Amino acid sequence: MATGAGAEEFPIGSLVACAGAGYANHAEEVVVPRNLVVRVPEGVEAEEAAFATLGAIALQGVRIHRPELGESVAVIGLGLLGLLTVQLLNAAGCRVIGTDPSPARVDLAKELGATEAWVLNREDLVDRFIDATDGYGVDGVVVTASTADNAPMVLAGDICRDRGRVTVVGAVRTEFDRNLYYNKELEVRLSRSYGPGRYDPAFEERGVEYPRGYVRFTETENLRSFLELVAAKKVRLQPLITHRYDFDDCLKAYEMLKSGSEPSMGIILRYRGEVSAPIERLAAKPQAKSIAKARPSVSFIGAGAFARGVLLPAFNGKVDLRGVTTGRGFTAASVAKAFRFGTIFETSSAIIADQETDLVVIATRHDTHARLTAEALVARKHVFVEKPLALDFEGLAAVEAAAARSPGVLQVGFNRRFAPMAKQMREMRAASSSPAMLSIRVNAGALPLGHWTTDDIEGGGRMVGEGCHFVDFARYIVGSPIESVRATAMGFGREGTATENFQTTLSFADGSVATIFYTAIGDGSFPKERFELFVGGSVCVIDDFSSFVKIAAGKKQKSRTLAKDKGHVAQVVALVEAIKQGGAPPIPVEELFEVSRATLAMPLALQLGETVRLADLDAGDSAPAPAIAG
Repeated sequence: MATGAGAEEFPIGSLVACAGAGYANHAEEVVVPRNLVVRVPEGVEAEEAAFATLGAIALQGVRIHRPELGESVAVIGLGLLGLLTVQLLNAAGCRVIGTDPSPARVDLAKELGATEAWVLNREDLVDRFIDATDGYGVDGVVVTASTADNAPMVLAGDICRDRGRVTVVGAVRTEFDRNLYYNKELEVRLSRSYGPGRYDPAFEERGVEYPRGYVRFTETENLRSFLELVAAKKVRLQPLITHRYDFDDCLKAYEMLKSGSEPSMGIILRYRGEVSAPIERLAAKPQAKSIAKARPSVSFIGAGAFARGVLLPAFNGKVDLRGVTTGRGFTAASVAKAFRFGTIFETSSAIIADQETDLVVIATRHDTHARLTAEALVARKHVFVEKPLALDFEGLAAVEAAAARSPGVLQVGFNRRFAPMAKQMREMRAASSSPAMLSIRVNAGALPLGHWTTDDIEGGGRMVGEGCHFVDFARYIVGSPIESVRATAMGFGREGTATENFQTTLSFADGSVATIFYTAIGDGSFPKERFELFVGGSVCVIDDFSSFVKIAAGKKQKSRTLAKDKGHVAQVVALVEAIKQGGAPPIPVEELFEVSRATLAMPLALQLGETVRLADLDAGDSAPAPAIAG
C-alpha cells in the first residue's frame, strides 16, 4: 500500500510476504520493517505465501543440520514444520524417513517425498530405522516434534549412526542419556527461529544488512528462498491446508484448535475484498476551538512500560483519555481497555489530526520525539513529550520553529524539578545571591547488552537519553542560564563506554558550577541518585529522593520519606492546570531548549575534547520552519 525510505525495492501494489512477532499481525493493514518483508514470486498464491515464516523456520533448521547429498535423515514429528522439513530435505537430495503418532500425517509424509514413514508408537520402530539404513542408523535426525517430554531425543539417539547429527527445531525437552549420545559421539544442534538477524533490532527494525560474504542466508533470505522453492514446485503447500476461514470468523478457528474437535494442520485466514489504492497521508487540520480547555482530552502516542506504569496513572482522573496508538496493535488494545480510552488510533498522524485531542502525550522511542513534537505543535496541540526532546540539533531546531508559532503548551518530561525535595533545595539556593556549587552523582546501573536506549540512532545513548534529566535539574536548582559544557568519559573511543560512564561540568552565567557524575558500573544496592548543593555557607543534600538534609549556621535539619517522590504526578498537575487556565507552561520554553542544547553539547564536547559554549551553537539554521496549520 505504501513504502518508506529505504524500502523502494517494493513497488506499490506488490504481493509481499512478511514475518516478525509484533509486526506480521493478523490484520488488514500492518507496518513492517524492510528486512522482514520479501516479494512473492510469480506463480505463488497468497495463501501459499502465508506459509513463508513457517517455511523459513523449517529451512533454517535444515541449514543448521547441513545435510549432504545422498544422506538418510529422519524427521521426528510430522506436523506443519515436520512436513515442510521432509520436502526441504527431499529437495536437498536426501533420503527422508519420518515418524509421527498420527497415521494420517505419516501417509501425507510419504505423499510429500518421504521414502519411508511409520507411526511413532510401533514397538519395532527403532529396528525399522536401523534396517532401513543397512544396520548403520540414519546419518542425522531433525526433531520437529512438540512435546513436554524427552522421548524424541531418546529416539533420535537410538536411531542415529555413529557420529551422526541431531538438530532440534521443535519444542522438546533436550534431556537424554549421556552414555547414549557419548558412545556414538553424536553432535546436537539447535536451530533458533528463522535465521540470522532474528532478535537483532539493528537488522530487524532498522534495516542494517549483514555482509553477504559472512552471512549468506539471513532470515530475509530464508523467507525469499522458501518462496522460490514453492514457486519451483519443490515444496507443496496445498496438501497441508486443512481449513479456511474468513477473518470475520477467525474466533471459530481458535475455538476449533482449542477444543481439538477436528484434525487440523494449516489453517488459512482470508480477508474480504481487495486492498484499495495507497493509503492517504492524514494532514493536520487547525483546531476550531480555543486552545484553553477546562478538562483537556489527551491522546497517547506510544504506551510502553513507562507510560503504562507512570504516565498514564499520573494523567488518569485529571483529564479525559481520548485515544491511544502504539507500534503494536495488541498493546494499544490492552492499554485502551485498562485505562478506558475512547478510541484506538491506527497512526500517530491520526492522533495529531484528531479534532477532539487537546493534548498529545509522546511516549515513543527517543528518535521520534522531535519529529512528533514538531508535528503536534504545528497542529496547534498542547504537547507533553518524554525526555529527551531531540537527539540532534536539527531536530531541536524543528521543534523550536514549530513552538515559536504554535499556541500549544510544550512540556518535556523533566519530572525531577517538580519533586518536593527539589523545590526545597531550590528555595535554599534562591535565598543566596552567591554562586553555587552543585554535585550530581548517578549510580545508574548497567543495561542489557543491545538495549535500545544505548543505541546512538534510536536512543541517543545514555549521555543524551538520560543525562538530560540531570542537566535540567542543575538548571532548575542553580536558576541561571547555562553558558558552557565540558565532558569526559571512561574509556572514550571503546564501544559501550562513552555514554555509559561520564562526567560533565556545566558553567552558569552567575558563576555557578554543576558537575554530573554518571556511571553504569556501580553496585545496584547503592543509592541511585545524590544531589549536593553548596552555597552561601549552607549545604543541602538529597539522597535518592528519600532523604533530605539541610545544614545552615551550624544547624542540621533532616527529613526522610519511604515514598520516593520524583515529581511525576506534580509535573502532570502543573501541565493540566496551565492548559486549563491558558497560562504559561510549567517550564519556560526557553529553558527547555537551553537544557536540550546543553545536553546535545555534552557528546560534542566529549568528541572535541574541549569546552563548548552554548552561544557558539546555532541550532536554528539547520532545519526549515514548518508551516502552522490554519
